[in-house]
Amino acid sequence: MKDFISWLRQKKEAKIFALAGIILCIGYYLLELANGRAQMADFRVYYDAAYALINDTQLYGKAFGVSSGFYKYSPFAALVFTPLALLPYGLASLIYFILIATAVVTASLLFVHFLIRNSGYQNQESTSKLIWVLVLTSVFMADHIERELHLGNVNLFLLLMAFVCFRLMDRKPLMSGLVFAFILLFKPHFLILLPYLIWKKKWKTLAGAAIGLVAGWLLPAIFIGWKDNLGLHSEWLMAMRDHNVVLHESPNTLYGIVNHFLINHAGSNMLVLMTLLVVGVLFFLFMQRNKTVLGPKKNLFIEFFILIALIPNLTHTDTEHFMWTWPLVTFIFFHIVHKNVRKRLLSAVLMALAFVPYCLNSPDIVGKKLQMLFDEGGLLGIANLVIIAVVLLVEISSQAQLKKLNSLQ
Repeated sequence: MKDFISWLRQKKEAKIFALAGIILCIGYYLLELANGRAQMADFRVYYDAAYALINDTQLYGKAFGVSSGFYKYSPFAALVFTPLALLPYGLASLIYFILIATAVVTASLLFVHFLIRNSGYQNQESTSKLIWVLVLTSVFMADHIERELHLGNVNLFLLLMAFVCFRLMDRKPLMSGLVFAFILLFKPHFLILLPYLIWKKKWKTLAGAAIGLVAGWLLPAIFIGWKDNLGLHSEWLMAMRDHNVVLHESPNTLYGIVNHFLINHAGSNMLVLMTLLVVGVLFFLFMQRNKTVLGPKKNLFIEFFILIALIPNLTHTDTEHFMWTWPLVTFIFFHIVHKNVRKRLLSAVLMALAFVPYCLNSPDIVGKKLQMLFDEGGLLGIANLVIIAVVLLVEISSQAQLKKLNSLQ
């Protein structure tokens, strides 16, 4: 973190981008207020759930704010929001908006900073084109950023915490595990990382996660009692079950895409199992290739965040979760801008194709009919898979480019 702060102070481009980002977020909030759209529906759910926990009223199975605003996260997650629930909603929502806006700017700069420090291209060109990488990535992610600011969800915070978990994994593995546990207590979707951590033999990280999960499970009992805590966790499991759908009917999942576009609604549990098997085998082969080409400890960033990016393609989630591809989008534009990829034109064309359903899936931009086609017709899921495919293309190409540069030195 000290290195990141020092880098921010030194880089004029980073400071300009941060200032521009803050001004845009302030302008967006003022527009939301002017148009009567500053309700932050998702934050309202967290706020009301925390209020319900404090006052010992119904937490699960009750709509908060809007008709679809059911709380489906752990009791621990509600506990996290109790400090804000002690404030009037207007003030609490403003504070939360400021936190998200700060996270938006921080995430943009943090991902780029990491890539500059770990790309293997430690020359002046790697930093001189910083502003282009930031702008291109921000434009590509704009709709997902806007949705997070508008709804007030936790997806960006969880992505940043996943980045922290990744960065601490080798230096402070127990702390990394505690961060991982915190993420899981909000969204168990991140269990997709569990087989990976086992494969990588990150035993201390897993031990930290186990300790964190037990602590997160027990902590609410201090405030609401043992019996009520058990009851709330039972209701949480039922809430997650009720939120799920048949996977091969979820349009943006791999199973739904195959079912809809290839086998014409003949899906089954076997389709889900076979798809998971294929994805698992392909990812294993990718890791084996990296181990052979780069060594056992290299390329962890790509492997780690490809798994996170795959979450909305492998589980039934809201479309908001596709913002978890953000680190990979930054990775692509970093290498395209710095010409660290042989197939630069092909990568750019594929990203342009993915841009339409991934970035324009807003009723304010394309209208409600097209937005529904993107979100409910599987096109958003396909766009996410295209981005992941471009990452693989860029990574393999940049490895070859870097090897060539090293051989010339």
